[in-house]
Amino acid sequence: MILIFGAIIGLLLALFGVPLNSLIVSVFFVALGLLYFYLGFALFNDIQLRRIFNAESYKGLGTWRILIAVGTGLALSMLTIGFMFTILSYPMANTFLISGIILTTIMIFLTAFKNSQEKNQFYKNIIFRCVAFIVIAVIFLLMPEQIFERP
Repeated sequence: MILIFGAIIGLLLALFGVPLNSLIVSVFFVALGLLYFYLGFALFNDIQLRRIFNAESYKGLGTWRILIAVGTGLALSMLTIGFMFTILSYPMANTFLISGIILTTIMIFLTAFKNSQEKNQFYKNIIFRCVAFIVIAVIFLLMPEQIFERP
């Protein structure tokens, strides 16, 4: 939650052109992207960081649930880096956003398929988070490019 709030504050600072906004945006968005990329499987499965290497933490999860969590972590990481690239006006921002949207959409379909079989709150949470990220990504794609440009 701290990283999400920091990313939102960085976004607001970038909109208002506050000095050093790029530093704040970079730190929080990269940290959030790395969290999703490396620890997404644990984050989505509610595995505590200190129990991540404990084999008992993964009992009862199943292969599909872990694979969906890993794929979702990768997809949301791509979108998070795409958001940062867009805010900082870096090249390839649209590439990150479009590929992230495609991968996130694939994860939604896989999750919806597994949810129809198992009816688990885990799958509903993944779908909700993925849809929220896709909506934000589409907004970032449709925004004019000069909105975050520095004078």
